[in-house]
Amino acid sequence: MISPERLRVYRFFASLTDEQLKDIALISEEKSFPTGSVIFKENSKADNLMLLLEGGVELFYSNGGAGSAANSTVCSVVPGAIFGVSSLIKPYHYTSSARATKPVRVVDINGARLREMSENNQALGQVLMNNVAAAVLARLH
Repeated sequence: MISPERLRVYRFFASLTDEQLKDIALISEEKSFPTGSVIFKENSKADNLMLLLEGGVELFYSNGGAGSAANSTVCSVVPGAIFGVSSLIKPYHYTSSARATKPVRVVDINGARLREMSENNQALGQVLMNNVAAAVLARLH
């Protein structure tokens, strides 16, 4: 568990209520990855939504599926941004791989538990999906 106040300062979580932040904090933990670590792999089960606290992460296509070259970069993730949004979108498989380009610290949020919370609390689900959509659109720009 992490502190709900730790989440509040990040844009993705800023519009959540105190109770919602507390519930998400309960299913979250801080993790670290050294430079070069593959944090998750394309096409694997998407178990976690992550908030990058420090370092750098590169999202890339590892398998070079239809229309893409193997090991081609999708984008870079900067501190304060989320990644692993596939953990909230069916069929819950990562569409790209993630690699640490610097030593990384993240808040790792249990995706299955977050989906369950969203299903039981429609207001939370709506805010999270709006924020996911905004994060994905920002990444496309």
